[in-house]
Amino acid sequence: MEKKKLGPDHYRYVDEIGPDGLEVHCITYQVIGETAQCWYIADDYTVNMINGYQHSWTAEAVKKRRKRVSKDSGGKRFAYPDKAHALRSYKIRKSRQLGHAELTLERARAALGYFGDLSVTNEAPVADKLIIPNEHIQGLGWGYC
Repeated sequence: MEKKKLGPDHYRYVDEIGPDGLEVHCITYQVIGETAQCWYIADDYTVNMINGYQHSWTAEAVKKRRKRVSKDSGGKRFAYPDKAHALRSYKIRKSRQLGHAELTLERARAALGYFGDLSVTNEAPVADKLIIPNEHIQGLGWGYC
């Protein structure tokens, strides 16, 4: 007997690095519950645990693993009912990740540019606070609210 689907499958692209390079995967999430405003989704492992014979699989454990996504089509969400939106979300996440990584890299370059690398011995700065100018960091648009 086939179970009735509660809602559409949802998709999320994730990546991991390995010896062959960057592996990008599309994870499929199934709807396991719903309210008027949202769906509760879970990956295949969780769905198999829910449907399988597992004495230790409690409702509390399911709550920890499930994700809630809005039925409203606007705005960002954890997973999307179509792969095109899921891929767009992945690209946005990677773009933001790149921005964070660039800032971290610039901070490290600024500090090492000022103090030198480990081969240079320095005296500790006298002041508790030291400002090291950096064009990238200063150009971030520090508009104060």
